[in-house]
Amino acid sequence: MAQIANIVVNDGKATPVAHTFAPAKALADYALFEDRSGGIYVGYNKLTYTLTRPKGETTSNRNLKLLIKLETPIMETISNSTYSGIPPAPQVAYRPVAEVMLTLPERSTLADRKDLLALTKNVLSNAASTLSVEQYELPY
Repeated sequence: MAQIANIVVNDGKATPVAHTFAPAKALADYALFEDRSGGIYVGYNKLTYTLTRPKGETTSNRNLKLLIKLETPIMETISNSTYSGIPPAPQVAYRPVAEVMLTLPERSTLADRKDLLALTKNVLSNAASTLSVEQYELPY
């Protein structure tokens, strides 16, 4: 079994910043990592891995499902000048989320899974995907 450790990922800013996602919770089929650099819990970037294994099925198409989810909450800009003089509680303005679901048949080989991973990474970094994310355009 793999050891749980920090995961470091660069962002897409003009000058990339490395974000360290530290382990926060680990269960048999779930791992949560948090980027705590913002200092406010509701604003932590979160990275989760969920691996769902087949349950008692006897068919030949038993699949494992791997869900990788990244949440990057954007905090509301709040003025500290309130009537009472007490600063308001931090709030999330909106929450961009990415979810990647991989279906991995039990019968798949390591080469099959490596190929799927490489293709997935390449599709996400492809110009059509970039245009879809950045400009809300479909590749047609």
